[in-house]
Amino acid sequence: MLKCSHILCKVNRIADAVRDFQKLGFNVTWGSDPARAHNALLWFERGPFVELFQIPRAAAYLRHPLGWFYGQAAGSRWHSWSEADKGWCDVALEPVRNALPERSGAEANRQELQRVREEAERLGIAASRIMNGKRVRPDGQIVKYSLFVPKPAGLPFVVSHYDPPQRPDRIAHPNGASGIAWVRYGVPEAGASHLRKLAPGDEWLIAETSGNSGVIEVGVHGLRERLDPALAHGALMVPAGHPASRIPSLKEENER
Repeated sequence: MLKCSHILCKVNRIADAVRDFQKLGFNVTWGSDPARAHNALLWFERGPFVELFQIPRAAAYLRHPLGWFYGQAAGSRWHSWSEADKGWCDVALEPVRNALPERSGAEANRQELQRVREEAERLGIAASRIMNGKRVRPDGQIVKYSLFVPKPAGLPFVVSHYDPPQRPDRIAHPNGASGIAWVRYGVPEAGASHLRKLAPGDEWLIAETSGNSGVIEVGVHGLRERLDPALAHGALMVPAGHPASRIPSLKEENER
């Protein structure tokens, strides 16, 4: 039903983060005009990407308005982002597409997401209402998307595909990074079964039962060496290989 879309890294100042990840050898794409942007992206030609994002000080007070309009899960998730330290902050899932959709565009993507939400509820997973968002790229293109937040807390949130699609056809990182290999993700025992239901065939997420939910570590194909933690803003990214404690990915678990 779903697969890993991207991994979120919270930073204190987006301009500093872009500069530092460029120093680490990544090709970084601004989410919008650099003078006003609050996010930037590390794209790969296949699989999940990385989003660096900053929460403006005033936006930290949106917990209650979001909760009133979209449900408690949405308000609680925003609050957790606002209070989080810099570093890995969350994971987003997106609908699996085995073929090109019959219809395209923001409304078609939203309807696809609504069907996913309804299926999640049939599986016993409650969720917030769907939220619609957009941003304007540096070249003026408007990018639209939708998302919802599942309950219980600790599960990744779910986002639609972008309209229009944003993944570059070709991307080269000077440090050799060519794609996400795996994402070690801690999830409370009560939420592990829900995650398997949401993303049964995901090849990137490695779920680990943990009292604290969230991203633990990210493996990267092609990365030649561990990144300087002083420049990585709390994001632990390591050369691809097996995690120290090898735990099957969600896909491997379901193929047993």
